[in-house]
Amino acid sequence: MKATDTKAQAEVQSEIVEVTNKTKVGTWISVGVVGAVILGTYFILFGLYMVRV
Repeated sequence: MKATDTKAQAEVQSEIVEVTNKTKVGTWISVGVVGAVILGTYFILFGLYMVRV
């Protein structure tokens, strides 16, 4: 294996890590948004129930 191949492989690996980290940030943002919608819906429905009772 040539030294240049190892260098190129290291560069590709670092690019993959960067993409993976960006993907994780987007995933956590999406999870947060979905969680906020679920909690908001729960509180709205609970509030409507308490007003009725």
